[in-house]
Amino acid sequence: MKHILILEDEQRNANRLVRLLKEIVPEARIDGPLVTIEAAAEFLRKAPASDLILADIRLSDGLSFEALKEAPPAVPIIFTTAYDEYAVQAFKYNSFDYLLKPIDADELAAAIEKVGRSGRNTSDEPLRQLFEALQQGGCRYRERFLLPYRDGYKTVSVREINHIFTENKIVRLHLDDGTSESVSVSMDELERQLDPTRFFRANRQYIVCMESIRYLGNYFGGKLVLRLHHYPDAEIIVSKEKAQRLKEWIDR
Repeated sequence: MKHILILEDEQRNANRLVRLLKEIVPEARIDGPLVTIEAAAEFLRKAPASDLILADIRLSDGLSFEALKEAPPAVPIIFTTAYDEYAVQAFKYNSFDYLLKPIDADELAAAIEKVGRSGRNTSDEPLRQLFEALQQGGCRYRERFLLPYRDGYKTVSVREINHIFTENKIVRLHLDDGTSESVSVSMDELERQLDPTRFFRANRQYIVCMESIRYLGNYFGGKLVLRLHHYPDAEIIVSKEKAQRLKEWIDR
């Protein structure tokens, strides 16, 4: 296997894939990560065919299927996704290989070995059916908020969120630009709606974004303290019970 292409819009997930691939197939050239449909489609049209494509279901601007239509029919594809029961059912029903995030090294190695033996269905129809099933099902986490603004509404992407904080029953999204917006959604609901590979419920008051964490330190009684980019005054205490899970969530 000489050329492997990565389609992934989350930098941390992409970094992990690259590191694991260098360990599993050190001889392979790794292209990407490509983060948009446009960039991926252009690469697939112009570059020599890859021996394997590792593709997240969703890129920053939509479903990766729109780009994968440009891939040569014989190129094997392994999809990556955060756990979602409907998505897993869709993959199994349509007989596509998939890996759940965070990617496990042994599972990745086994998947690469499998597609190396069997290749990919030469028809694009199963691929189209898979993405139709994913679009029809509930296989998605919240991507944005529609919020009142002046005499209308505005949108806030989850990618703008640094952390979420609640006090006195008011929940506020604190954004990377230093502003904040109140939302009429509970912390428990947000915890279920947001992608668990990107957001972590640190305690009853805070949900933090992975990319926002600047520092993780030890605290009294086996607890941890979090410091965030853009919000130097925020001190987020993580209980002893959640501390190990947080470290595992970050170190993946």
